[in-house]
Amino acid sequence: MAHAAPIVIPVRRQRLNRAARTKIINTCCIVVLVVGAAIILLPLFWLIETALKPPLEAYVMPPKFIFSPTTVNFSTLLQQQSDQFGQDLVHSLVVLAVSVALALVLGTPAGYALSRSRFRGSRTISVGLIAIYIAPALVYIVPLYVIYEKLGLTGSYLSLILYYETFEMPFVTFMMRGFFSDIPKELDDAARVDGCSRWLAFRRILLPLVLPGLSTVTVLIAIGSWGEYFGALIFSGPSTQTAPVDLAEYIGLNASNWGALAAGSVLLIVPVLILVVFFQRGYLRRLTSVSAA
Repeated sequence: MAHAAPIVIPVRRQRLNRAARTKIINTCCIVVLVVGAAIILLPLFWLIETALKPPLEAYVMPPKFIFSPTTVNFSTLLQQQSDQFGQDLVHSLVVLAVSVALALVLGTPAGYALSRSRFRGSRTISVGLIAIYIAPALVYIVPLYVIYEKLGLTGSYLSLILYYETFEMPFVTFMMRGFFSDIPKELDDAARVDGCSRWLAFRRILLPLVLPGLSTVTVLIAIGSWGEYFGALIFSGPSTQTAPVDLAEYIGLNASNWGALAAGSVLLIVPVLILVVFFQRGYLRRLTSVSAA
């Protein structure tokens, strides 16, 4: 009985088919990425465009995409009420710097201690930290306001900073615990054998290894604090009002100044972008040095 000869597909055709499939997949990925980037960047483009439009053209429907750019909205924002927005921007920077620094200084050693200590209830503490972080702000605002009112802290920088710590410090502690847990405990033991104290081993050996994670945590809590509105509205006063609270005043029941609001939002985005770029460069430099080592 004769057997049919096997069908042999040329190797060259197989390679061409594989190359064609790869090209189609890459093209689809590029299209998806471009569409996703357009969806993400559209609100930012609209915001910048509204900030650069003449005030009256911000209300035109359908919107105009071709216009003569102007800085009138920025001038209105910075000159209104004796540069109140500029002062509130400084208040936001002060609260941000102090609260983030305090959360990192206290939360990073706490995360290290939780990662290295094993005691009854340590896992419960770790779960409780993330539960505190994701709890609604209203849970803290009412009791904190009562406490601040009795202590005479309402409207002060301290009240805002302490409020920010209620969600910054648990997040830093929880995240840093995970980063330190990825480092083998043998490094601690080796440092102790070489004569380092626990604090010296933490500062000189372990902390440099988690700098990429520390940079990421810093950016995340800074972004969360910079745009925080509800707590700042409750706890800030005339001399400590933050920029997001000031911007909300440009939206009214009878009239809204969308141009000035967009200009203020653009000014709020700039410090965050600078912070992200600064820490991203350090993050990549640190990863490169660790990989080379």
